[in-house]
Amino acid sequence: MGPAVKLLPNERLVYDARPHLLYFSLPASWGLMLLPLLLLHTTSQGFFADMLRIILSVFLLVWTPWTLWHLLQWWFVRCVVSNYRVMWRRGVVSRSGVEIPLDRISNVNFHQTVLERIFGAGDLIIESSGQEGQSKFSDVRHPDDVQLLIHQQIVSARKEARPDESPTQLPPPSVPDDGILGQLRELESMRSRGLLTDEEFSAAKRRLLGH
Repeated sequence: MGPAVKLLPNERLVYDARPHLLYFSLPASWGLMLLPLLLLHTTSQGFFADMLRIILSVFLLVWTPWTLWHLLQWWFVRCVVSNYRVMWRRGVVSRSGVEIPLDRISNVNFHQTVLERIFGAGDLIIESSGQEGQSKFSDVRHPDDVQLLIHQQIVSARKEARPDESPTQLPPPSVPDDGILGQLRELESMRSRGLLTDEEFSAAKRRLLGH
């Protein structure tokens, strides 16, 4: 099976996956309620039992194509991360998608309910500078891992765009103590956002303090 999107020159995929199987949580919940009731009343006798069987059979006739449609939709949904962009593609007949270049991403968050955390699924929320502002990708497999992967690609893309710029290569500035504290806070913020590795942070801190 080929990639879900057409790639640009020198572009490579680092993540390409369909949503988690919790995508089927709604039809699965209805199925777990309807099927046992239908099986329970297959041998029951009487007017009310016959009416209940008819009602459950109608629900089953509706539930089956609804579930198959969910399966078809799931097959055509893809979450893709490359070294250039983050993409979300969906649609069986008509297609739609979201595409966010890495250099426009300002923040990447994820959210998991208790059930989603148990099964390793969740929502990925990407904030970017653009018309969309915020994009939500639902039922992503292990969204915390995908979040880290996106941050790693952002750092790599910035290093490739500015290979000569590195905090470890800058001489320690001659500033008062409050300026040093401000720069230390900035370095800590850059590390927490994934823009600096632990080694780069330590080296920049030593240079800043003159050790």
